[in-house]
Amino acid sequence: MSDYTVSLDPETEMFCTLYLFENVQNSNEIRRKVMNNELSCSIIKASLVVDSFQVITAANKTAISAKMNQITTKNIYTEVLFNLSTSKNISRALIEFGISDDDKNILIMLIYKENDKKLISKTIMDIVKGQNISISRLSEFTDFDLIKKIYKIEEDELNVSNFINSIVSRISCKDFMSLK
Repeated sequence: MSDYTVSLDPETEMFCTLYLFENVQNSNEIRRKVMNNELSCSIIKASLVVDSFQVITAANKTAISAKMNQITTKNIYTEVLFNLSTSKNISRALIEFGISDDDKNILIMLIYKENDKKLISKTIMDIVKGQNISISRLSEFTDFDLIKKIYKIEEDELNVSNFINSIVSRISCKDFMSLK
């Protein structure tokens, strides 16, 4: 089992684990289980993630909001998708960053208390019919042109910054700014 785990803001006492899968054969089943609350995780289009730090930033923002009882969506897993997006439209964010029935490369993100990882991870591994691969391979699936469009990143911005810094700054400042 290949995963990437970090602790989130210490105040939240939460952890975040990412699993990258390729050649997933049952995206429609996974998506249905998540939508029916049978699976507790965020399922993210791997093509829209430049670096794991992008998702960790959204997860940390979510964990802090949850600790303060200030999440905007129904649960922490939809909140992560909402926080990944620059849109303040929840439905748009979920459609944009959530997987569709034919996605083959997906990133699964868990947020949990310290002792809950083993059970949640086993459930994920039992359901996903695809190859669990190292998170270090994430960039193989990244669609940089689509990311530029979604995050409204212009070429001249990339002359002074890089993709991950541009994206993380948008995620972090979403509540305070509106993009054109």
